[in-house]
Amino acid sequence: MMNLMIDGAVRHFIPIKEFRADHGLPPTFSMAHFEPKDFTGLGSIDRAGAELNQLRAAVLAAVPDRLALAGWLEALPQLHATFRGQLYAINAVVQLHESEIDFAAAGFGDVTQAYVYALIRANAAKDPPPSFAVVYGVWLNSTARVSQTIYEYTHQGSVWRVQLVTHAYGRAGMIVAMAESAAVYVHDVTLGCPAEGFMAGLLAEVAARIQASITAAG
Repeated sequence: MMNLMIDGAVRHFIPIKEFRADHGLPPTFSMAHFEPKDFTGLGSIDRAGAELNQLRAAVLAAVPDRLALAGWLEALPQLHATFRGQLYAINAVVQLHESEIDFAAAGFGDVTQAYVYALIRANAAKDPPPSFAVVYGVWLNSTARVSQTIYEYTHQGSVWRVQLVTHAYGRAGMIVAMAESAAVYVHDVTLGCPAEGFMAGLLAEVAARIQASITAAG
């Protein structure tokens, strides 16, 4: 289940298969029904397992073994440059557009910087180190957007109103407003970014390495 902050409140998105089963919907009920996606010219990680492992290893190796918290804001640009450079290094296989590389690099930079700032605030307040999952969740929530386009979908004589939801990784789900019922938030990954899981995992590993580096530095 996915949670996203929408209109100032945390919304729980149920898996689309569960939503279809609950309401007797066909498999065609999805984000693609309302806004089909054109995959022409898009990059792909389907055959890039070895290259992604190469990128992961290089980025993790770029995290210093020992570096005090005070030095991390100065060290981050080099880590960000390593990530961007590794994306270019594997791009012959994944074939991202330059704008997609820029977007991925910006996201990597935003999350790692947010985590270091959270560490600095916690240290100043003499609090325990922050949870990376919380920092990551705040960042992902900050990127959530609800489309202003409203689609109508007729089901069993009722007309539903559907809006699409996106976040940093692209299309994430739908808000389905059914007659005389509260809106339902539906998670649909079919048109999302296939690299979302990889990026979330890599960022979590980088955050753990940063924390370990600070601890080792004393």
